[in-house]
Amino acid sequence: MRRFLKHLLWMVAGLAALFVLGVLWPSAKAPLPDAADTRLIRNARIIDVERAAAGEPTDVLIEGGVIARIGDGLRTEPDVPILEAGGRYLLPGFWDMHTHAFQLSPQLHLPLAIANGVTGTRDLMDCPDSDDTLIACVADKRRWTRAAIEGRMVGPRFVEVASFYFERSDMTPDQAATLAAIFRARGLDALKVYNRLAPTTYKRLTDEARQWGMPVVGHLPKAVSLEDAVAAGQRSFEHGHVFARHCFRDAAAWRSGALDAEAPVALIERMVTEHDSAACARAFSRMREAGAWFVPTHVTREEDARARDPAFTGDPRLAYLDPLSRWAYRDDLKSTAARYPGARGEAALRDYFEHGLALTGDAYRAGVPVLVGTDTAIGGFRYHDEMALLVRAGLSPAEVLRAATLDAAHYAGQTQRHGRVAVGNAADLVLFEANPLDDIAHTRRLHAVLLAGRLYDRPRLDALLGFTRAQARSPANAAKLVWGFLASSVSGEL
Repeated sequence: MRRFLKHLLWMVAGLAALFVLGVLWPSAKAPLPDAADTRLIRNARIIDVERAAAGEPTDVLIEGGVIARIGDGLRTEPDVPILEAGGRYLLPGFWDMHTHAFQLSPQLHLPLAIANGVTGTRDLMDCPDSDDTLIACVADKRRWTRAAIEGRMVGPRFVEVASFYFERSDMTPDQAATLAAIFRARGLDALKVYNRLAPTTYKRLTDEARQWGMPVVGHLPKAVSLEDAVAAGQRSFEHGHVFARHCFRDAAAWRSGALDAEAPVALIERMVTEHDSAACARAFSRMREAGAWFVPTHVTREEDARARDPAFTGDPRLAYLDPLSRWAYRDDLKSTAARYPGARGEAALRDYFEHGLALTGDAYRAGVPVLVGTDTAIGGFRYHDEMALLVRAGLSPAEVLRAATLDAAHYAGQTQRHGRVAVGNAADLVLFEANPLDDIAHTRRLHAVLLAGRLYDRPRLDALLGFTRAQARSPANAAKLVWGFLASSVSGEL
């Protein structure tokens, strides 16, 4: 027995040593782009998302990461590298307008974004304190952006960073105002609200933010009506269930909690069958007039609708997720299937998802601006899925491409530098094998990506995919994730 205990102690000590070694092991670096930020792109067809048209082949000269000239037969110095586009299609880089960055995102997530043509990202969950072992903080994201622009690391620009979410139902208005001031002093761009925030606390928060000129973004708190949130100045509303929950006959009763005892399946069935189109029309009008944005992230609702679908739960792209994230992803799907059981639950989720798509189309046609966001761990790949879902919702490929580029830049107030292939704009570009105006699926056929003029050609993009997949299987990263989760001050809330 004593000998067995001795061996057991040695085994535990060995495993602990391996765990500590994994936590301390230096993080790997993703393959970098070509170092030059000056180059000539020859014979590219520039897609104008405003006119929904692709031009004839032309040349684009990039100098110092900025588009310097556009025209036929451009000449440059002999040592300037040339990217021969061969008549391929050139667009501004895409912006994913709903993401979450973690400390290991430079290994697990950011290279996947670049490999899928995403050159800008709007981060909607900063760390709650000035630093965290799991969630990346605003200082990290600013540093990563500078390094990516300078070609020292791989990743998109962080175009907006929102705070950790205001969620606690027992948070007082004064507590919210104090916390908001802390987030503002830390240099965050926006305040994120979440589901359980009380109306009085929400109002105090939006009042403070309005005085500072700081946007409030995120979920529509359950107890707050959409009209009140728009009137309070909330700038963006996330997720495809916003309108389904607001525009049904008993929406006021749902907000008050009077329907909390109702079975989840029956409730979402009612949200579809008892749809109130007049309520939606009023909400759409007020959002349009207020300039409020909608980021539906339909891929997240698709995950609910297809929680039992083996083709979905066995998606081969899950190989790009680390074991902890893959477990959490599949556990969420199992929880959804359990909450909405049986064939009736499956049908209800599918109808609810399709209802959300239809309402997005209605909102867009009514003038509500829509942005492309993913809110999912494999966001690089799922970005293209989201664009395809927006086409299903009724947007044209050109309208989706505009939402992914120019409209995203407009939201961020950065149209003078981003959103178009134009002289003076940053050379954040994507080059496609086929015209995505003809078929949005062509956005998956990437030939090259440029960030600040630095080139990721097809071999480099493939190398990034290989790197991310290898990092997802890394024991050292698994140890770092477990440690980060256990040591984080908010692990219990995630």
